[in-house]
Order: sequence, then structure tokens, then C-alpha cells
Amino acid sequence: MAAIDPGVLESVINSNFKTMAEQVSANIASSQQRLQILAEKSLAKSLESMDTMQVSEGLGLAAANRSDLAKQIADLAAAVASVQASIKGGQTVPPVTP
Repeated sequence: MAAIDPGVLESVINSNFKTMAEQVSANIASSQQRLQILAEKSLAKSLESMDTMQVSEGLGLAAANRSDLAKQIADLAAAVASVQASIKGGQTVPPVTP
């Protein structure tokens, strides 16, 4: 079997490397374009939602975002646990203050 000329082998390797690099670049550009389109659609949808939202709905959402629901749930759970412990221990239940 004849040996492959090192110059030809290097040329094929360089050609393959160039082809793969071009494909990767094309894929990156395509992905960036798709992400840009998704970002524009998302922004347009958000702006449309803001334009069509009723004042009362906006106020309700703002109030819900400002409230600390997790803290209220934790406080309620603590109060329930306290009542349960008092009942199991035969003690009188102290009043729960909000």
C-alpha cells in the first residue's frame, strides 16, 4: 500500500477543520437569530399584556406581589401547631393574634 503524502493529508485535515468551523459558526448565528426572534416575541407579548390590562387587575397583581404570602402561611402554620400542642397537652388555648 502506498503511503499518503503528508502534504495531502494536511490539506484534507485543514479542509475538514475549515468545514466544521463554518458549520459551527452557521449554527451559532442561526441560534442567535432564533433567540432574538423569541426575545422580540416575548417583549411584544409583555407589552401587549400591559396595554390591555385593566387598572383593577394591575392593582391586584401589584398587591399580590407586595404581600409576603410565605410569611403569612408560616405564621398560620405556627398558630395551628401551637393550638394542636395545647390541645394534646390538655392546656387551654391562648388567643391567636394576627
